[in-house]
Amino acid sequence: MTACLCNLDPGVEYEGPRAIYATLGGSPTWGLGDRFHEVAATRGHARLGTHRPRTPYGPGPCLEHYRAPSGREFLRIPSYGQVVDEDPQLRASEWKIFWILWKAGVRVLLVGGTSGSCDWRRSAADEDAVRPGDLVLPRSYLTRDTMPMGLPGTELEFCLPRQVAIMDDPFCPPLADTLRAHAGRLENFRFRRVHGPEAGVVLNRWLAGNGFESLATCRMLEALGRQTSMPVITGDCVSPVLARVCGMHLAYYHVVANWGTGLEVEDPTIALNRLYMGTLGAVAAAFELGFLDTASEPTMCRCRELLRGRPPEYARAQSPRAEE
Repeated sequence: MTACLCNLDPGVEYEGPRAIYATLGGSPTWGLGDRFHEVAATRGHARLGTHRPRTPYGPGPCLEHYRAPSGREFLRIPSYGQVVDEDPQLRASEWKIFWILWKAGVRVLLVGGTSGSCDWRRSAADEDAVRPGDLVLPRSYLTRDTMPMGLPGTELEFCLPRQVAIMDDPFCPPLADTLRAHAGRLENFRFRRVHGPEAGVVLNRWLAGNGFESLATCRMLEALGRQTSMPVITGDCVSPVLARVCGMHLAYYHVVANWGTGLEVEDPTIALNRLYMGTLGAVAAAFELGFLDTASEPTMCRCRELLRGRPPEYARAQSPRAEE
């Protein structure tokens, strides 16, 4: 990440559209390629424009601006802000997308993910198991990489002395309820099972890169789930901490596509491709569009409360900023 900071330009002004609601157009819609807007149009959503905002960290990803049938406007950044042939960590994808969304005034952020289940319960009799074909609304998350937790060059670069993000309820519970309700209203499609936050499923955030988890990692996650009675899934997600620091309610859903590497006799890529290129793309698009058109900004959650202010003495205990 340090290479990105060499060209940091804190003076960049945001010049894109603004909206309260946004989606990061992740892996559930990958099978649509660049045709999300076409599917949206068939459901009465108009794409008002496509932008490529500058950010303090370099050129940003595509930013799509939509108007829903209700008249509500929302933003969409395709594929978590990833750009073809660019390493998302070296190119600071998460800094870019969160800077854009923060400057655009987004307060409700929808993110979807897919990939594998490491549930230890895999016999036919295990009715409560998290299996391929299920929709999961996780209770918590794990991360084994260093997640972005602030926005360099802004007042949110390192705000720990002033405020700290408590990561209970990382995925807004009222929005999880809204997603569950929308899942039950999908036309001509039903997920095998919907696991809400009460199921205690944990998302192991995928390490952005060119490979999936190893057999050893999946066995470790399987054992962890059994020991804690909290089944673990692996897959894509942005930094829940950064979403909280930026003042956003994070709604997250996960479509289980396969078993974790080596847990069952299957090729994860074949299972993923079959799901992506089959029905999932259109179903996920309809799911997201319905949410973005009708969801309300929560008032009965702890997302704001869990960004805790701290005594001013904590900041005074640090060295003052150097004069430039």
